[in-house]
Amino acid sequence: GLLEKELKNILWEHMRSEILRRIISTSISIILAIIFVIFIQNFLLRSAIVHTNEMAPTLNKNDYIMINKLKVTFNLLNEGDIIMYRHHDQIHFSRIIGKAGESVEIRHGKLYKDDRQVNKYYAKNRDINDFALRDLENTDGDIIPPDSFLVLNDNSNTLTDSRKYGLIKKSDVIGNVCLRYYPFRSFNYEFNK
Repeated sequence: GLLEKELKNILWEHMRSEILRRIISTSISIILAIIFVIFIQNFLLRSAIVHTNEMAPTLNKNDYIMINKLKVTFNLLNEGDIIMYRHHDQIHFSRIIGKAGESVEIRHGKLYKDDRQVNKYYAKNRDINDFALRDLENTDGDIIPPDSFLVLNDNSNTLTDSRKYGLIKKSDVIGNVCLRYYPFRSFNYEFNK
């Protein structure tokens, strides 16, 4: 009787300490996973859903995409990159056409940078009215100032780009589109070719 009772108490204490150890271990794992996800979301990658067709046919409404935040942080954005940016509390997606120190204009539907015609696929057959930098909102010259971008949509019928908003400030850029993962048939990670 007494020995059996003592063994039960020892066994119960062992089980309680094992359960407590597992609860603490699992809690620590969950907290670390949450911290890891928050770190990734804030500093590295972000998932997003495209809500408009402003970048069609490259990105379409309801595409699920990943946004790379590091290219903004380390000033690695390039001409042709598709960026996600804020303008008046709305999210937009557009393609970088011009960067700081460049002159950009559209003449007769053709894109010119620093007076040379651009022959990239996204610059061809642009159904856009002619414009020069000085014609855009919040610009006062022919050269893009530091920490600014000229962006255009692939769908040239939508005016939610620099033609309407002027130059986009680097501080408004959230990141560049690095992956479309849904719909699966449209999986893609190369948007600059």
